Amino acid sequence: MRVGVPIFLFLAAAGFHTALTASLESAEKEDTFVGLEQLSDLQKRDQEEFEAAQMSEEENDTQEEDMTDRDGNVEADQHESESDEDVDGMRQKREHLEANVEEADETTNLAEVE
Repeated sequence: MRVGVPIFLFLAAAGFHTALTASLESAEKEDTFVGLEQLSDLQKRDQEEFEAAQMSEEENDTQEEDMTDRDGNVEADQHESESDEDVDGMRQKREHLEANVEEADETTNLAEVE
């Protein structure tokens, strides 16, 4: 019986040590898992913020392109307006010249008739 007590105590201490080690490893894994979960949440948030920033940047680029297009359209409209004015001026000159030619023809016809 004297030999049994030390063996029993040794086995009890070894079991306690094994249980304690397993418990600590389990707690460490849980901490690691919680840490990874928190890290994952942070990464998700960062990714969402990054995507939102990209979308905002694309919208800004699109707005700038729209403004550039509008500016180009305004310039084109001004150019067309100037072209229309030129066409109107040329049309008036042509009509004036045609009227002068008709008058000249009438004058010529009158001179021939007399």
